[in-house]
Amino acid sequence: MKITKTNTLLKFVAIFVFLTLLGACSKSDPKIEPEPNPDISEGMFNRLISVKNFGEDLPTGTLPTTKQSPIYYSLEQNKAITPDYRLTARWDISFADIYRSFINCNNSSNGYGVGGPGKGGIYLVKKKFEDVVDIPSDAEFRRGEKAYGTDDSGTFGEGLGWYLYDFGGDIKGGGAENKKHVCYPIEEHTLVVRTANGNYAKIKIQSIYKDLLNPKDWYRTSPTPFFTFQYVLAKAGSTKFEIRN
Repeated sequence: MKITKTNTLLKFVAIFVFLTLLGACSKSDPKIEPEPNPDISEGMFNRLISVKNFGEDLPTGTLPTTKQSPIYYSLEQNKAITPDYRLTARWDISFADIYRSFINCNNSSNGYGVGGPGKGGIYLVKKKFEDVVDIPSDAEFRRGEKAYGTDDSGTFGEGLGWYLYDFGGDIKGGGAENKKHVCYPIEEHTLVVRTANGNYAKIKIQSIYKDLLNPKDWYRTSPTPFFTFQYVLAKAGSTKFEIRN
């Protein structure tokens, strides 16, 4: 049978199209099914949980005053979560930006959880940790569109925040050189979080300085950011925070 130039061209085009489609499929992102969320132990609820020095060492040559990549924490599992699980419900709060001090929730609509399954929210209550008993209504929570960080009572305030930033050392540090750039958690401000799975937590940030809880020991050269905080978890549907255990 005589092979014409037209037949040869058609065969070439067909092979080219097949190889192009094959290449496109091989280069697409793999569809990996997420692992199921770990079960939450009953013992995690309604008790005071303490976390000490959560954080990562900054890369060599960087300063905490420059924007930092986020780190993630699971309040329900009481442990750090790697960025590999960013688009899952395994983490509940993120720490990012300057000093990694801007704290946000895991919500599918905004922030670092966008596109994932997170049902999280975050809300700052102007009360001391122990005085926060009532859980806010769901309508009061931010859904990741804005993190909580610097308070207007300090330098570079961005509205209501969980800490006071003393850029010049003259607000809390008496103007001393070694007290510049110190971050002071505000005792009367408490973070309330709706977790990615819909439970609740109230959080008291105690310090961002490694092994240091007393503000008199906080200096611009103190190792930071290493977050020490306490929290209490309440089940979805609860209206009160209680410590029973």
